Amino acid sequence: MTSSNKLLSRMATVLVFAFPMLILCVPRGAGVFLAGVGVLALLGWRGMGRAWREYADVLTPLATAVLAFMAVYVGSKLYFHTPWNVIDNPSRTLLAILTCWAIVRAAPNPAWLWRGITVGLFLALLIVGYQKFALGVERPSAWLQAIAFANMIAALALVGFARPGDSRAAHAEAWINVLLAILILMLNGTRGAVVALLVTAVPMLLIRYRRLGVRMFVVAGAAVAVLSSGAYLVPDSPVSKRVNQAVTEVQQYEQGNTETSVGMRLKIWHIGLQYFSEHPWTGVGVGQFARILHGSEFCQHTESLACVLEHAHNDIVEAASTTGIPGLITMLGLFLVPAALFGRTMRASGARAIPQGVSLGGAGLSVVLASLICGLTQVTMAHQANVVFYAGLIGLLLGMAGREAHAASAGGA
Repeated sequence: MTSSNKLLSRMATVLVFAFPMLILCVPRGAGVFLAGVGVLALLGWRGMGRAWREYADVLTPLATAVLAFMAVYVGSKLYFHTPWNVIDNPSRTLLAILTCWAIVRAAPNPAWLWRGITVGLFLALLIVGYQKFALGVERPSAWLQAIAFANMIAALALVGFARPGDSRAAHAEAWINVLLAILILMLNGTRGAVVALLVTAVPMLLIRYRRLGVRMFVVAGAAVAVLSSGAYLVPDSPVSKRVNQAVTEVQQYEQGNTETSVGMRLKIWHIGLQYFSEHPWTGVGVGQFARILHGSEFCQHTESLACVLEHAHNDIVEAASTTGIPGLITMLGLFLVPAALFGRTMRASGARAIPQGVSLGGAGLSVVLASLICGLTQVTMAHQANVVFYAGLIGLLLGMAGREAHAASAGGA
């Protein structure tokens, strides 16, 4: 490796380490990360073409999924003559391609990602703890929107849980990441992120304890159950309050009350899906979900708070009702294509006994699954930081996992 390549690798390693802290703990940190990826691409431009050819089996499917998504969204904007700013957040999915490309070119040390996650979660806990107990913030979330922040916490904790290593220290650090995340989410109070973390942690046990027997798997599964119960049963737990509130609000919705957090979501989902059934191929236009609400019979005859919402609080309903079947398919492609690539890289690394490659592939799958679960109660494209986080993390993990899988294939050749 030449001296310039060594410098590029070190810079990329620093960016990988800093990613969790930039996203969670630094105001406008997502922009700093985006700039860092751009710097890596510019400094390594001489080898970018070779890197694409060498890792085309990863980069080409990822680029196809992202560009198909962008084509549908730009097409929707042009067809409905909506303002260009509706493409702002969706366009940031292009970061996934650039990040993955820059990472396979720069070759950072993946071990620093795991270290950065633990540090980032610890600092995030300090920040939300201060906001909660010193400032009295009801749903502390550093400098981000509360739901988006919680979803990032859940995803990073799962990546941290999938870290490689079979030593007691490695297992301990993996569980510390989950514990830190649960403490943060208890203070934050976002229900969807808690569900995403705990549900996804169960299949991730197969990654964490893949070399251990059934007994250890059962013990680990019991540990997840204990953490779930603890988060709910702790006196004055925000998690239990939010869960009980959700149950009550569902009951109220069944009785006709839509003026609750859950009730409004259920109502706008019904309105959105009804519009989709009437306009399955085009929807109402990208970024125009509010028009569906304003034009609905429900909102024309009531002054419900649901009628002032700007998006559907559900990825599937939002995509289907605004961009139709093409938008729904390409939106799901942003999740399913990376999932397939992560699965492939994980199998390639597993076949050649490369633990770090298996962990990176498993971590990527956990991010996709957690993001899909979180997307049932929020819209990924609604928050700029959330889009940059998902695209950036997918790009980082897929780039590093692709390198590990490539090394595994080369070693077996």
